[in-house]
Amino acid sequence: MFRGHRGPGASLIPLIQVLSLVLLFSLPALWGSKVFTATPVHYDRVVVHPGDTVWTLVARRSQTTDDLGEAVYQVSQLNHLRADAKLVPGRVLLLPKAK
Repeated sequence: MFRGHRGPGASLIPLIQVLSLVLLFSLPALWGSKVFTATPVHYDRVVVHPGDTVWTLVARRSQTTDDLGEAVYQVSQLNHLRADAKLVPGRVLLLPKAK
């Protein structure tokens, strides 16, 4: 009926068959695959006291094997702190839970 629009003998059936086969063989593989993500991080809420700095707060909670500079950077990013920001006593910061 509408065959005249596509040219003689052209059909979508082969394309549909190929797509069906691709779906048939790829879906089980996708369903069976596991998605690996980073380990979820849990946070403690820490209240800032007079004289506290991000460095001292992180240093109190870190282990000797931790990269302190990287941890301070991550805490600053998490709490949206600029490098020159002063901590105000009473502010609540999120810090990763101690291991």
